[in-house]
Amino acid sequence: MQTLRRPGRAPRTGSDGGGLTVSRREMLVGGIGAGALIALPDLSISGRASVRSTAAAASGSPGSGYVLLYGVPDSAAPPGGSVAVAMSPGSRSVSLPAAKPVAATLATAPVSSPDQSAVALVTVDSVPGGAKVTLTLVESATAAVQQQGSVTITGIPEGTNIVPKPVFAPGTTTIAVVLAVTEPSDQRLVTKRNPRTGAAVPMQAVTWTSHHELAYFDTSTGHVTGPFSLDNAPALGLTTAAANGSDLFLWSTAEPQPISAEEKRKGTWKAPLPWLSAFPLGSGRARLSVPSPGPWASGEPVVTLASGDVARLVNGRTVQVGSARTGEVTQTTIAPLAEIRAKPSSLTMQSRADGTVFITKPGIGQAVIVDPSDSFRVTAQVSYPVPAAPLSAPSSKAVLSADGKTLYVVGGAKAGGIAAYDVSTGKLAGSYSSGRQYSGLYQLASGTLLTLTPGNPRLEFFSQELSPIGTVSTSLLVSAVY
Repeated sequence: MQTLRRPGRAPRTGSDGGGLTVSRREMLVGGIGAGALIALPDLSISGRASVRSTAAAASGSPGSGYVLLYGVPDSAAPPGGSVAVAMSPGSRSVSLPAAKPVAATLATAPVSSPDQSAVALVTVDSVPGGAKVTLTLVESATAAVQQQGSVTITGIPEGTNIVPKPVFAPGTTTIAVVLAVTEPSDQRLVTKRNPRTGAAVPMQAVTWTSHHELAYFDTSTGHVTGPFSLDNAPALGLTTAAANGSDLFLWSTAEPQPISAEEKRKGTWKAPLPWLSAFPLGSGRARLSVPSPGPWASGEPVVTLASGDVARLVNGRTVQVGSARTGEVTQTTIAPLAEIRAKPSSLTMQSRADGTVFITKPGIGQAVIVDPSDSFRVTAQVSYPVPAAPLSAPSSKAVLSADGKTLYVVGGAKAGGIAAYDVSTGKLAGSYSSGRQYSGLYQLASGTLLTLTPGNPRLEFFSQELSPIGTVSTSLLVSAVY
């Protein structure tokens, strides 16, 4: 097994870990947390490798096929993370290969490129005088590192927290990285009174202030531009970001300030609005910045439309579209998603090759395909039973087949299992259940379906006809699949 790879260091080889496991020690190498991203084989119903031949899979040559899993071990808590991969076996009779680590101590979850051909990983390391932010681009099919580049942020106080957000610019070789930089200041001793005993207790207090910086990574040259400080402190650290072929679009929100006695008396205090800014790729100066309707940016689903405009899904039912030309924001409520229930829900939104957008809201058991070019008209709708845990990780509870004809979903709270629906009619086309409840569902590049559960065997493979193929046990609680 290859040891966890740190940016700037050559990989080292070690002993074979066997199976689809990574030891806690390996997960925590250099770690600020206990997360891990490992790979598992993409088993197919025929028992053949999903991409090349048995010989290619056994040799680890390009095209062998990999599935990357990101999560945390069940005996540890986040944050932090690492990445590992394993080859797809050429035959089910061949023993599963050991996991192959690729990177460690990730500062954020990996992000897939629009065409799913690569995954961007970001690490943040303390260095003298600042923090080093490193972006690594990993090819999905081979698990090989394509490019790696770093930028150092200087002049920040000790204890500063940096949260990166990588954003692919489709049709270009640019990956933007939005950095939320939260700095401590005004450290002081304050006194708090114990409500039970009334005793005064001295405590350390600190003020945290956030601003944002931008960096750009060119995958064709490995060159990094930036960082550019946006000088927008005090701001909320959370942002939402997307890009098209020319601009990075960033939703950010000023940090709310305390209400004065006069504002309270007059009732004039207003919550700050989010702002949508457009930055030409490679620049730290916005070409436009306009107020945007609420809610505040918080990492909600966002996609780039075929028109180049960007859209975010807010309140679980409304699509806000920011014009790439003017920044003007328009919004449309998707009627099938407008139902409000107390049960929270993971939301997903994906742009499709034909220009439509696929949206799922498992908390109410709805999936729709909408057409942005026709005022987000609903072109297809499927209703399905609400799963037992519609908010739990991973967020993927329903997936649309590549041809758009079939919707696969995790089964409802009563039956469990998985189900398939005909998108054209909305009717149930098939189902399978052994009584198990699945927390997530993905369709892999081979067409094989992968389900996830909190308990072992955590990973189960199914054919597109919902026939069981195999199971894998792992210590990883998976929160995303790439």
